[in-house]
Amino acid sequence: MSWLLILCFGSLLSVSILVVLGFAVYGATRNTVDLLRDRADLGIGVLAREVSSHLESARNQAGFVARALETGEVDSDDPDRVSSLLFGAMAADPAINALAYVRDDGQAVLAERTDTLARLLRFDLSKDEASKAALRYGRANRTPIWIRPSYRPDYDSTILTFQIPIYREDAFRGMLVAVLGVRTLSQYLEHLGNESAPDTFVLFGKDRVLAHRLMAPGYPGLSLEEPLPAVRGFGDRVLAHMWNPDAMRRATVEVRPPLMNHVVEVDGKQHMFLYRELDDYTATPLIVGAYFDTDVVDTEIDRLRNSIVIGLAALALSVFLALFIGTRLSRPLRRLSAVARLIGELRLDDIRQLPYSRVRELDEQSNAFNAMTGALRWFQAYVPRSLVHQLMREGDLASLASDRRNVTVMFSDIAGYSTISEGKSAAEVADLLNHHFGILTHAIEAEGGTVDKFIGDSVMAFWGAPEKQKDRAIRACRAALAIRSGIGADNRERKGRGEPPVHVRIGIHSGQATAGNIGTQDRVNYTVIGDDVNIAQRLEQLGKEVSPGAEVAITVSGAAVNDLDGLFDVEPVGEMEVRGREAAVAVYRLVGPA
Repeated sequence: MSWLLILCFGSLLSVSILVVLGFAVYGATRNTVDLLRDRADLGIGVLAREVSSHLESARNQAGFVARALETGEVDSDDPDRVSSLLFGAMAADPAINALAYVRDDGQAVLAERTDTLARLLRFDLSKDEASKAALRYGRANRTPIWIRPSYRPDYDSTILTFQIPIYREDAFRGMLVAVLGVRTLSQYLEHLGNESAPDTFVLFGKDRVLAHRLMAPGYPGLSLEEPLPAVRGFGDRVLAHMWNPDAMRRATVEVRPPLMNHVVEVDGKQHMFLYRELDDYTATPLIVGAYFDTDVVDTEIDRLRNSIVIGLAALALSVFLALFIGTRLSRPLRRLSAVARLIGELRLDDIRQLPYSRVRELDEQSNAFNAMTGALRWFQAYVPRSLVHQLMREGDLASLASDRRNVTVMFSDIAGYSTISEGKSAAEVADLLNHHFGILTHAIEAEGGTVDKFIGDSVMAFWGAPEKQKDRAIRACRAALAIRSGIGADNRERKGRGEPPVHVRIGIHSGQATAGNIGTQDRVNYTVIGDDVNIAQRLEQLGKEVSPGAEVAITVSGAAVNDLDGLFDVEPVGEMEVRGREAAVAVYRLVGPA
């Protein structure tokens, strides 16, 4: 028997070493791939933000000018004021090469800059075909539009234009045109390429290159007919083969959307392309991306492949041995012991179902424990957790006999519940209430309170029974503030989802009540009853008057405030008359901790 144990534990030690080696090899391979992918992802993310920032800033600046013209803040018929507006807006945004306003009659004001100067010009474009086409679009549409890239000989550069139809008092007045140069984008890519391994690019659709490091100083052969170089035949041979079906290969590295990737083989070397689309601007999507040599990872993968296989085999063997020895020696008994301990602590949510065992006695014990755990879960779901703990400590219901107790009672209610639930299905209403009750129950039970019942969208809870609690009012107020915090956080999430906020009213009162088992011999409910319970409910309803519009209105009686020992900041709001009582109830608003 001893030699068997020595052999088993010796095998475990050997297998453990192999597993560690296998994980190390596997982890090194994954890290190599992930680091390269993350590096490319980061570069593409930066590139996408730069392209978006370049276009978005120009669009926003043009929108500012358009609003000034449409509102009449600047008279669109006054060329001097329009010139000043255009010149100032252009100066504020380096991405804009020129701003022009073309009136409906073809008269135009232009502010433009070159590498050496900035100037203001006025033109008569009433016979210019491009201007006439823009004006025709503006008369028929009010939607701003990006125009596909065009070549400007006077700039010796390709530009993008953003056009906004100008309307005032529902009458078409003209077109605002923002001109953006794209050479600066290539200059940025050149800088980015100097700092990171991948070569980066921006394509206009799949067939034209919008930006690349080779285009930073200017690209030869551009013209009015060919404002952008074609991908096929581009000076970068790898990029030129990006969409060549004969060169494309399947990528072995997976990427997460919106990224896409594939491999291209050029001159016997494989290059991985990673790219994504930007479709928020021009009608033709922009493609931003990068590529790198796959030899960087292929060498490491080839070197470690055999080690990975050995590591995986060792891992499988070690798992088998661990399961075999653990099952035969101690694991079933340890599971039973752990489950018994969790049941004794009433941590039923932490208990997993015990599995089948080939040993009959252990299997019978597992089945008995599983059945007992299921019954206790149902018992706990319908009986307050604090009562379950006391029942398990005391062993019978006699410990919960009816008695007069000093208690603090809380009532809560969702304000405007009918409006919130209107139009929702039964399942949606149930999900809403279950989530809401979860927030309240967590806060109440964290302060040692007992959740008595759920009444529609209301919750009743109390402190001071079944266990006596001298600081019951303090606990109730702490729970109310925790509910306020939880509801606030939940409402911020609801706002993010476009859902209306939930407003809650809470009433808290301290007094004497009858606490005990109320019901029949077969079914009882441990609860508190009496006039002081009703006062707490009245205080909750008074919240709509005391704190109208509050996200969480917390109203506290004077009796409860007297037990707070000055630990909370409260504001007196008056008195409340209670039917059947001679003395009025002092009412306070709970503000927060002192």
